[in-house]
Amino acid sequence: MRILHTSDWHLGRTLYNRARYEEFEAFLNWLAEILEREQIDVLLVAGDIFDNTTPSHRAQALYYQFLHAIANSACRHVVVIAGNHDSPSLLDAPQALLRYLNVHVLGGASDNPADEVLSL
Repeated sequence: MRILHTSDWHLGRTLYNRARYEEFEAFLNWLAEILEREQIDVLLVAGDIFDNTTPSHRAQALYYQFLHAIANSACRHVVVIAGNHDSPSLLDAPQALLRYLNVHVLGGASDNPADEVLSL
């Protein structure tokens, strides 16, 4: 099993009041190409998907478009873990829908640790 670990995307972050959506889109396109070329089975995104707990609609659109784009790629599973810049409830909200794309979201901590064990 080939696993690619990544983190700290900070989608939506500005730099000196300059929006960076083109950079984020280029990064996500590059990442999708790497997943396919290297035949990655699992993509692990370990936190800070977004730059703050209330990401813009455009930042969220980039995230969901990326997940949709790689759904039929070599990457069979995506595991998303919330970071300190992410809103656990925002990431958890579409959990049931994202499961159909083999995207597993661990936004907030569960009262039952067994709920956080994934069998891929």
